[in-house]
Amino acid sequence: MKAVSFVRYLLIFFLFFFCSVSFAQNDSLFYLLEDVTITRRKVTSSVSGQINNGTFLWDMSMMHELPKILGNADPMHYMQLLPGVQTCSEYDAGLHIQGCDNAHNFVSIAGVPLYNVSHMLGFFSIFNASHFPLMEFTKSPYAAASPNRLGGYLSMSLPDNVPERICGEFSVGPMSYQGTFRFPVSKKSALHVSLRAAYLNLLYSRWLRMDDSQLGYGFHDYNLTYLYLPNERNTIRFNFYYGGDKVNIAEEIDNSDVGLKWGNLLASFHWKRILDESEDLEQTFYYTGYANRFQVEMPTLSFRLPSYIRTWGYKGKFTSKYWQIGADVAFHQIQPQSPELSSTYSLSTQVQPKQRTQEYSLYANYRYSWEKWFLQIGAKGNLYVTSDGDVFAAADPSAGISYAISGFGNINLSYGWQHQYLFQTGFSSMGLPTEFWFSCGRFSPPQYARNMSLSYDVNLFGGDYNLSVGVYHKNLFHQVEYNGNMFDFLRTSYSLNELLLKGNGENYGINIMLNKRTGRLTGWLSYAWGRALRRFENPLYKKRYPASHERIHELNVVGTFRFNQRWSVGATGVFASGTPFTAPKHFLLVNGTLVSEFGEFNANRLKPYCRIDLSANYNFSCSKGRESGINLSLYNATYRTNNLFYRLKFYEGKYGYKPVRFLLNILPSINYYYKF
Repeated sequence: MKAVSFVRYLLIFFLFFFCSVSFAQNDSLFYLLEDVTITRRKVTSSVSGQINNGTFLWDMSMMHELPKILGNADPMHYMQLLPGVQTCSEYDAGLHIQGCDNAHNFVSIAGVPLYNVSHMLGFFSIFNASHFPLMEFTKSPYAAASPNRLGGYLSMSLPDNVPERICGEFSVGPMSYQGTFRFPVSKKSALHVSLRAAYLNLLYSRWLRMDDSQLGYGFHDYNLTYLYLPNERNTIRFNFYYGGDKVNIAEEIDNSDVGLKWGNLLASFHWKRILDESEDLEQTFYYTGYANRFQVEMPTLSFRLPSYIRTWGYKGKFTSKYWQIGADVAFHQIQPQSPELSSTYSLSTQVQPKQRTQEYSLYANYRYSWEKWFLQIGAKGNLYVTSDGDVFAAADPSAGISYAISGFGNINLSYGWQHQYLFQTGFSSMGLPTEFWFSCGRFSPPQYARNMSLSYDVNLFGGDYNLSVGVYHKNLFHQVEYNGNMFDFLRTSYSLNELLLKGNGENYGINIMLNKRTGRLTGWLSYAWGRALRRFENPLYKKRYPASHERIHELNVVGTFRFNQRWSVGATGVFASGTPFTAPKHFLLVNGTLVSEFGEFNANRLKPYCRIDLSANYNFSCSKGRESGINLSLYNATYRTNNLFYRLKFYEGKYGYKPVRFLLNILPSINYYYKF
C-alpha cells in the first residue's frame, strides 16, 4: 500500500508540475495537495530557453520590457546582445554571427527566406515584433534540415491562435507608429494584420545631418496572416509581407543628390498535417523577392545601380519520432548591380546579364535518445544548376551528440558541413542597401564551410539562472569580397568578376552567457572573444587579415526590473573592441583630383565601442485585458562619442580623412502604447 500511495503522489506531483508551466500567471505558484505544497517559478525572461542544438527561443511578447530605440522594440537589435553575435554599431545593418558575414545568415518568416531585413541605417529590422509570437535563433546550425547558408539561422514563427474577440495593440512614437490587430473570422479562423510606418523627417529633420549632408528617410511594413484550423490535425496559414524604404542624401558642397529605394515582397502558403501522435507533414509554397534602386545625381553626371533577386520555392518536411526527411526546391532570378551611367557628353549602359538558377536539396536526419544521451546524425544532398550550364553537386554530412550530467547540465558536441550558392557583396556596408546578390558560377564556385562547436549549459538555483559556455571553429572556403568603389562605374568597361577578391577564412572563439530567467529582475550577462580572419588570392593582400566586422572582445549586459504592475525599467550595455580599418599613408591633390595611397589592409582599429541604453514603462491602466501606458527611452544615455568609420572628403575647401560618428550622441524618445 505504501508503494501504491507513493506512485499516486508521484503522478500527482508531475501532473501539477507541468500544469504550473502552462497556467502560471504570477511570479510564484502554489498548489496545496492535502499536506503537500508545490512551488514553481515562472520564466519571465524574453529568452525562453535553449533546446538540444543550442537554439534560442524568444518570447516576443516579453520584449516590451526591454529598452526601445525611438519607441521601437526590435528583435534583431536584441539578438545582437547575445554572445557570438557581434554588435552592429550605427550605420551597420549586418548580423555577424560567430565571425561570419551578414550574407551567410538565413533570415526568414516561417522558413521562407528574406534577402534584406534592415531598416533605418541598421537600427531596425523589418520585423514588427507584435505580429510574431516566437523567434527561433541558432548560431551554428548543424542539422541536415538547415538551409544552405554558412552562418546563423533566424526564423519568425507565424500566429497560431484564433482569438475569441477582436484584440490587438498599437503604439505611437516620435519616429513611427505601428499596430497589430487580430480579427476572429470564425471559430476556426482568424486574420492577423500588422502595419508600421515612419515619419522621422517631421521631427528629426534638423538633426539628421552628417557633416555637410542632409538625410531624408522613411519606411513602411505591412504583414497579413490568415490562420485556418479546420480540425485538430490540420493547420493552414497564408502569409503576406510587403515593406520598403526610401532614403535621400543631399550633399551641399558638390550639389549632389543620392537616392535609394529598396523593399521586400513575400507571399507563402503553409499546411501542417498531424498524421498520428508522433508524425506530421509540413508543406510550404512561397514567393519572395527583394529589389534595390541606387541613384546618384550630380551637375555633370548621374548613374543608377538597379539590382534584384526573386525566388519561387517549395519546402516539404516529414517528421516522426526518430526521423526528419525533407526536400527543398527553389528557382532564382537574379539581377546583379547593372550600372547605367550618363554624363553631359555620353551615355553608357553596362547591363549585367540576368542569372536564372535552380536549387534542389534532399535531406534525412535521424534522432535518437537513450538514458542520458541524445544523438543526431544526418546528410543533405544538393544540386545547383545555372543558366550558363554549370552544375554543382555536393553532400553535406552533420552529426551532434549531447550528454546530460545528472544535476550538472548538458554537454553538446556538433560537427557539420554547409554549402552556399547565393552570395551578397557591395561597396558599402554602412547600413544602406548598396550591396547586391549574385549566384555562384564558373568564376565563383559555391562557398562551403566546416564547423565544429562544443558547449556546456546548466540550470542553477532551481532553474532561476542558466549558464552556458561554448567554443566554436569554422573553416570557410571560396569566400568573396567586393574590392571596388563607386568610381569603378566611370570606366568604359565594368566586370563584376574583376572586382571580387576570392579566398578562404577562419573563425574561432568562445562565448559565455549567464541568464537570469525568473523573478522581478531578469536579463543576462554575456562575454564573447572571437577572431574572423581572411586570406585572399591577391598579391596586394599577402597576409591574413581580420574581417572588417571583427570585434575581438565584447561584453553585453541586459536587465529589466518590474517594480509593480505600473512601473518597470530596463537597461542594456555594450562594451566592445573597435573594428578594423585601413589607414591612409599619403594624400595628393593632382589637377583637382584627390589621389590617395593606403597602408596595410585592416591593420588599424577604431577606438573601443561603448553604449548604454535606458528605458522605463509606466502603465496608466491594466485591467479587463486592456493596458495602456508610455515608454521613455534613452539611446546612448552616457552621451558617448563612438567612431564608426573613417571618411575621405572635402571639408570647407580642404580635404581630410576624419572619423564619421552617429548623427546624434543621444536619442531620447517617448512612446504611447495601448493593448486591448
